[in-house]
Amino acid sequence: MASRYQIVCMVVDCGSLKRAADALGYTQSAVSQAVKALERELGTTIIERGKQGVSLTRDGKQYLPYLRQIVTAEAELEGKRQELLGLSSTDIRIATFTNVSRTVLPRVIRDFGALHPGVRFTLKQGDYTRNAQWVHDGVVDFCFTARGFTTGLEKRVAYHDELVALLPAAHPLAAKEKVTLADLASEPFVLLDEGEQSLVLDAFAAHGLSPHVTSEVTDDYTIMAMVEEGLGVSMLYRRTVEGMQADICVRPIVHAPSRDVVAAWRSWDTMPIATRRFIDYMSSHIVS
Repeated sequence: MASRYQIVCMVVDCGSLKRAADALGYTQSAVSQAVKALERELGTTIIERGKQGVSLTRDGKQYLPYLRQIVTAEAELEGKRQELLGLSSTDIRIATFTNVSRTVLPRVIRDFGALHPGVRFTLKQGDYTRNAQWVHDGVVDFCFTARGFTTGLEKRVAYHDELVALLPAAHPLAAKEKVTLADLASEPFVLLDEGEQSLVLDAFAAHGLSPHVTSEVTDDYTIMAMVEEGLGVSMLYRRTVEGMQADICVRPIVHAPSRDVVAAWRSWDTMPIATRRFIDYMSSHIVS
């Protein structure tokens, strides 16, 4: 639907209300009403009607360059709207951590990118606390974190994940179908560094246990390598270790500690369209 500014400029270009109406697909009455509405807005007559068509008044000639600027700006605004709806030339900024980066994002980014090839992705690797803070600071559009680290943010559960035990292949505990937290607490333990708060240590504490931590490591793959070399036992999340090639034994844990991984953001309504579309797409395509 044409704005009154576009209609007036079309009338001037066509030199006639009727020709402008035909060009726009409007009735001549609708065009005339739009001209009058703009004249009321400006408080002056800008178009004179005569037997030979229409012409600009002196005030109209003064206003015309500004009306054309408005029409150009409207066209640019509509172009940007269409661009954003088409998700082209836009950047989706995400704070993530290894589990999500390896098991969720590559496939979802690939498939979403195939639908919207103009979208770019910027990934920042952090931990539960730092990722949430990056959202608060506006560094990223949304983050992945764990439930309980989202104060002041809106969130949506992405997936549920549980911890499993990692044991050297020849370790005595590997003979058991399941291990307990007490089993793991009595062994040299390679702890996953999850940031300011450790869900692993919280799980031990909830059972009145304190593991014998010999190493604290941020990288999941380093933990698997250390366990493989017999430097201790550990716990990692099931999604992290699935499909990994390492000479280690993975065992379920009795009453396994678990977490909800959530996507979190400041405000859904003010988040970029492309990011909202990506979160919706991701939510329906994450494999449990």
